[in-house]
Amino acid sequence: MANQKEYKQLSCKDFGADCDFMVRAQTSEELMKYCQQHACLVHKKCETSSGSEEKIKSRIKDVWI
Repeated sequence: MANQKEYKQLSCKDFGADCDFMVRAQTSEELMKYCQQHACLVHKKCETSSGSEEKIKSRIKDVWI
């Protein structure tokens, strides 16, 4: 994986949603921020519980690009 960098990746499709949103970020914290913004703006799900946050974090993938 020469010259490749590791990113965190998550998409709405990872949760079975019919939505093309996919995000990559360098850290899980940054990725969560983008996901929360998207969920609120597009899916009108602006509140997250600690349980749902853990469910989201459990689906984060490491990708090399």
